[in-house]
Amino acid sequence: MNVMSFDPENCTRCGICVEICPLGIISRDDVNMPYIPDKMEYVCAKCGNCEAFCPTDAISPLFDTEHSVLADAVLPDITPEQLGLYMRERRSIRNYKAEPVDKATIESMLDIVRYAPSGVNNQPVHWLIVHDTAKVQKLTRITIDWMRGVVGSDTANPMRPVMQGLIAAYDNGKDPICRGAPHVAIAHALADNPMAYTDSIIALSWFELVAPAFGIGACWGGFLKIAVTSCKALIDELGLPEGHAVQYAMMFGYPKHEVYNIPGRNASRITWK
Repeated sequence: MNVMSFDPENCTRCGICVEICPLGIISRDDVNMPYIPDKMEYVCAKCGNCEAFCPTDAISPLFDTEHSVLADAVLPDITPEQLGLYMRERRSIRNYKAEPVDKATIESMLDIVRYAPSGVNNQPVHWLIVHDTAKVQKLTRITIDWMRGVVGSDTANPMRPVMQGLIAAYDNGKDPICRGAPHVAIAHALADNPMAYTDSIIALSWFELVAPAFGIGACWGGFLKIAVTSCKALIDELGLPEGHAVQYAMMFGYPKHEVYNIPGRNASRITWK
């Protein structure tokens, strides 16, 4: 079964697709026309690299895929200074407005995030968006109840020393787990996929980075991730597909406060050889 189409009318035989194919499976026939040999088609990762780098739009996929619809296909120039400023202004947001983020905005964010790199273009990440704020609050409550059980037992847990403080904060009306965020994004994937965790962290990093462009802030949900590895009630509440496991979680919503300054960080630790 063919996976890519090479248009002989548009193809200039430049050979770029042959050179940049990550798996090196594109060959040339006796007239230098690129093609993928039948025996190599099953190897294709369907990454679209050949399609992306073709200067004459001569390559197109023959498999089902979803292309982003762009209002303007011309990529604007972004200087390193502009990009650097945008990235440095990113903050972990732990104070949120009660205003919910509409589902269309979240879908627009995820339409960008789905282009995050993954091992051999496996694209293993699935998303569970807990959009109902009451359900987010329930996740916090279940997590705190689980912590109460750990503290009140002989169960060994590396987070045990901080759990009592988190429980006390919750009992005083605060949310130390989801920080009062209106929504939570959970990246999940098949538990037996060895690349699922890394690919999910990459995807969530994209999610956090793209969020400010939509006026949204996010924060990594470490306590929620720790709890879901051991708390059956939390696992049941999420209701993931059979064989899937939570890879990591991120709370998000509209920030309550503006960012006015960029704090310092340690200098880069670089070894040259």
